[in-house]
Amino acid sequence: MSDSENANEVSLDSTDSMSRVLTRKAFKGAEIASWMVKAHPHPMRAIDLALGAMTSIPVGFFLAGLLFYEDEAEGNFIASQSAFPMLLLLFLWLVVARKKTIYSYILTEDGAHVEDWQDYASFTPYLFKGIAITFFVAVLTMIAMEPSFIWMLAGPGAMAFAASSKLMTVENPVRQRTKKWSRYDLVFIDRKRKMIVTSYQNNTMAGFEIHVEKRRIDEVVALLKTLMPDAEFREEEWKW
Repeated sequence: MSDSENANEVSLDSTDSMSRVLTRKAFKGAEIASWMVKAHPHPMRAIDLALGAMTSIPVGFFLAGLLFYEDEAEGNFIASQSAFPMLLLLFLWLVVARKKTIYSYILTEDGAHVEDWQDYASFTPYLFKGIAITFFVAVLTMIAMEPSFIWMLAGPGAMAFAASSKLMTVENPVRQRTKKWSRYDLVFIDRKRKMIVTSYQNNTMAGFEIHVEKRRIDEVVALLKTLMPDAEFREEEWKW
């Protein structure tokens, strides 16, 4: 999935509606615009390269075991011990790292309030814990049966073991932030990532990110020009 597909409008289900009620209560002032979107919270290219490189290690062990070992038993052993780390890292890369965030925005004349949380299904924490426990039990069982399997805890096995530990403590907290338009004097319009970012002339690395559906970008920009008449607006990629 490319960054050009970064933001998608979402409808309200019962859970989102409850969050929206909390949002309205938490923010003071007359609402003039509001929406919810799903979007990647950061550029994905660097993450894809890093996790792709990590995943290539157990993939290399797996293919080497199947294709390049003259001893078939040894090759099958290498492949079998690399399979789970390979699948786990693929799962973390494609399902966890590329997970989108749900953003709920409310805009007023004075500023904006946003809530955001990960786009996880309700059963996801139990799934993650089940995967982690299965991996731990499988590794400990193999080591108990054959102590020489302890070598699995080096290389790709160690990476998968650390990743599994992270899965045991997955949470999905709701973050809340309120920003005032008066703080900013620069606005970036990043159409590729479907974002509008209020920032500073003297510190363009900092800013308040507003994810918005592609068809509504011009509408929101026009609104911000009335709310921030002294700000400079730039059609430029937001790199941070």
